[in-house]
Formats: sequence, C-alpha cells, structure tokens
Amino acid sequence: MKSVTMVSAGALAVVLNVVPSTQAIADAIHRSGTEHSVGLPGPNGALSADRDKDKDKDKDKGKGEKGDRGQRGPRGFQGHQGHQGPQGFQGVPGATGAQGPQGEQGDPGATGAQGAQGEQGDVGATGAQGDPGVQGPQGDAGAQGFQGDAGAQGPQGDTGAQGPQGFQGETGAQGDPGTLDTYVVAGEADVATSTALCFDNDVATGGGYQAADGTTVDRNSPVFAAIGAPATGWQAHTVAPPEGFQAFAVCAVVP
Repeated sequence: MKSVTMVSAGALAVVLNVVPSTQAIADAIHRSGTEHSVGLPGPNGALSADRDKDKDKDKDKGKGEKGDRGQRGPRGFQGHQGHQGPQGFQGVPGATGAQGPQGEQGDPGATGAQGAQGEQGDVGATGAQGDPGVQGPQGDAGAQGFQGDAGAQGPQGDTGAQGPQGFQGETGAQGDPGTLDTYVVAGEADVATSTALCFDNDVATGGGYQAADGTTVDRNSPVFAAIGAPATGWQAHTVAPPEGFQAFAVCAVVP
C-alpha cells in the first residue's frame, strides 16, 4: 500500500490509499520480461473530491471532466543485472599513432658466459714463394792460419855394409878461426800472424816481434821444417788489433 497526497483544482487536499491495478502490474511484467525486474508503476492519480457530485449532476451528459494528473509515483526498486549480451563485431582498426620519442639508453647488460671453444679450423694453403733477398756485401778476408805441424819422420833406411877401415892419416895443420855470417828477415806487417823465413837452406838462430805498447801476444816461437831439423824461421801471433805488429828472424848462412 502506498500513501499519496493529491490536490485537485478548487478542492481541499485529501489523502488516499491507492493500490496499483492488476492490469498495471501485468503490463510491467510483460514489458520487462520474465528474467528482468523493474519497478512497479505508480498509482493512478486521485480524482477530484466532487467527482460523484458532478457525476450525478451530469449523468445524462456523459463522462465528467478529467481529473488532475496524479503525482508521479515513487521510483521502483532496482532490477537485477541482465545477462551479458553477445560480443559486438570487431571494430575497424584505428590509424597508426605517431612514432614516440626514443627512450633513454638502458644500462649495459651483464657479460655473458664464455662460449665453448670452436673446432680446429682447416690448415690454410701454403703462401706464395717470397722474392729472393738482396745479396749481402762481401765479407772481409779471414786471417792467415797458423803454420801446420811438420809431417811424420820417414822410416830409417837400412844400414850400409861396413867398409874397410882406412889408413890413419897424418895430423893436419891448425886451421884459421871460423866466422858466422848472419842476417835479419822481417815477416809480413800489420797482420795477426806474422812469419819470417830464412833464405834457401839457412837456419834461424833467433827471432822475435815488434808491436805497440800493451799488445797481447799469445805465440812467439821458431818455425821448423821437420821434426828434429834446425829452425828455418820465426813466427808470432797477437789477439789485439794487428796495426804495427810484425815478426822477424835472425838467420845464419849455411855454406
């Protein structure tokens, strides 16, 4: 039951208790469907207070004047949420938006793990033969080698047959005192090994060398033509620069 206050034109206000008609409720259910709830329609507006009076007065004249429109009924209760409708058609894709500004540079990522070692590659082809190098300069001549050692002594010959002893000769006269004829031979100068040899069959009775002060000499000796034979010259050798170095021999003439 709803309590509604209505005021008709030219009449006092009265309070009416109005019940919605059965037809109004049925219309509301029909319009909303069985699965939806809607608010009930409001009550019909109240008639004027002199309705019956006018009806009796104008009974022969037909329907009386229309009463004032009743106030709007209260808002019905909120209906239940309806079922989800089917999904609509796919809309037309929108236009591509403008390119956004480039973002800031991100921080460098962490270093990745060391990859596995690859397989051994094939051996490359042999390269082309290079051009011959430039001929180097001629080297300096080497120093003269030392005097080679004398050869081995030959075998002793067979002793000849003993001849007959001769007669004892007479004693000869005393001879004049003898003399020794000598000379000096110089070897090649400014070389590390300098050798001075006597002439012909002459023999060396001595020898030596001349050199600058402080010169180191590691050889200074006579030269022999054969083992057991007399010396035939002199030889000297230095390990220092040979400038001014020279050997010499003192030779005696053999008649």
